[in-house]
Amino acid sequence: MKRLLSLLIIISFIMPSLSAEMASWYTSTEPGYFTASGTLFTDSQRGAASNDLPMGTVVELSNPATGISAVTTIIDTLPELPEDRTIAVTEATAKELSMLDTGIADIKVSVIREGTIKREREENTGWYAFDLGVFTDTADLALKYGRLLENGLRPYIEVEDEGVRLSVRHVMTYQLQEAENMIALSGIEAPEPSPEPNPYSE
Repeated sequence: MKRLLSLLIIISFIMPSLSAEMASWYTSTEPGYFTASGTLFTDSQRGAASNDLPMGTVVELSNPATGISAVTTIIDTLPELPEDRTIAVTEATAKELSMLDTGIADIKVSVIREGTIKREREENTGWYAFDLGVFTDTADLALKYGRLLENGLRPYIEVEDEGVRLSVRHVMTYQLQEAENMIALSGIEAPEPSPEPNPYSE
């Protein structure tokens, strides 16, 4: 699934725990874009995107030119980028590092805590879906669908012979408990999640 992102400039990232990088920031070109971690993207959120670091990795970014540092979390991936371009920061993080106007800055990247999502098997993508059942009452379906959206989830509907099946998809491993809580707040009993393919793989 190709995501519509406006990449202003991308950081070249090297794997040692502390390294000097050329950093820049990115933004979404359309409203309603969800990050790879399943959260609704906004320019005001702190975060970074990486093709190499696991989701949830906490990093410290330091700007030697200003002496300013920012601690942020890997919340997104950038699968459409070339292999040599693997990290970008959000607008809020760029502002925190005083690099918003210049667009780029030499920074130091330090991994504080590596994320916990790792593939144990090739077919284990770390993504899950919740099948919320088949609805015959369209008014009730619309109400539940709206509540799921309000709680930051990704509801999907599929018309079947018996009615309309409602599901929540694209939930990452470390967000399962939060997703279950949000489904419950939407007035639906959360079922056991089922593994699903990575939505951003080709």
